[in-house]
Amino acid sequence: MKLEKLNSQIKTGKLLPVYFFYGDEQYLLSRKTAAIVARLITPGMEDFNRFYFEGKKTDLDAVIEAAEQFPQMSPKKVVIVKNSGFFHQTNTAVYRRIKEMVLDLPEYTCLIWIEEHFDKKKEKNVQFIEEYGGVVAFDYLPVNQLELWLEDRFRREEKQIAPRDLTYMIRLCGPALGKIQTEYEKLLNYIGDRNKISREDIDAVVDRTVEYRVYDMLDNILTKKGGLAREQMKYLKDSREQPTVVMGLMMAKISELLTCRQLKETGMSAREIGEYFDFKRPLFAVNKTIEDSRRYDESYLISMLNKGLNYDADIKNGRMDGWTAAELYLAELTGLNDGK
Repeated sequence: MKLEKLNSQIKTGKLLPVYFFYGDEQYLLSRKTAAIVARLITPGMEDFNRFYFEGKKTDLDAVIEAAEQFPQMSPKKVVIVKNSGFFHQTNTAVYRRIKEMVLDLPEYTCLIWIEEHFDKKKEKNVQFIEEYGGVVAFDYLPVNQLELWLEDRFRREEKQIAPRDLTYMIRLCGPALGKIQTEYEKLLNYIGDRNKISREDIDAVVDRTVEYRVYDMLDNILTKKGGLAREQMKYLKDSREQPTVVMGLMMAKISELLTCRQLKETGMSAREIGEYFDFKRPLFAVNKTIEDSRRYDESYLISMLNKGLNYDADIKNGRMDGWTAAELYLAELTGLNDGK
């Protein structure tokens, strides 16, 4: 089910008896779940008609009991079950009981299953829910939609921001709407009664994601600013970021360069190449990665990616400390400054 269809159901009140929500965009997922609760339960009666279960120790009997109880002073009730892990395996008694439960749901109950980390490849496990309700994947929104979303919020507050600065703020925040909302509120508090938002305002208060900091560090390597890249690595270490996360992001950047180089050589356009990434990038960002990838031989990029994988294995096998591996990998990457 598309998100647009869910929005229509919430708007009209014609909601289905059961839903399965999953995906990375947890802010939007939470907002839609709250909207369903608000649409179905009589105002002021939420505490009596909203049931919430979370975690892998969730008792299915308790969920079934909550679903079967009559609502109190409300036409409907909502039962929410989050991160139970029940849908990862289909050959269990619990899974079979869930299928029976969905078939026999009372008409006064709306059941919402939420799994933050659910593999899309296992969607067949929830196909039976699609037959009686809806399955919605809450993926990160494309950059252009994020910009429209943020621009609309500034407009409501009668604040002006240049398009290039809006794009810059999205780059700093990353694709998560929850993060963007938090930084948006900080920015509004910072500028006060002023109507115009400047790049300086954004730099003053918007907290950069670790993804942005790592990618910026790699950009400095690519532009032969190895000293600045090492300073950024020190900042990440002093900020107590997880070295495995930093390593993973460094390898992801190298992998992007390699992918762009290989796909460009097949004759693909930048727009077509952009479709290969999970989080859809604006065209100018794809073009920049393509240009960066042309500086290096394919064999060299493969070599650097393999070295990263070796360092990652050393960390996981306990042969090397995480930050030692990250710093050594950075030292290897600064070899790009030698014109390789």
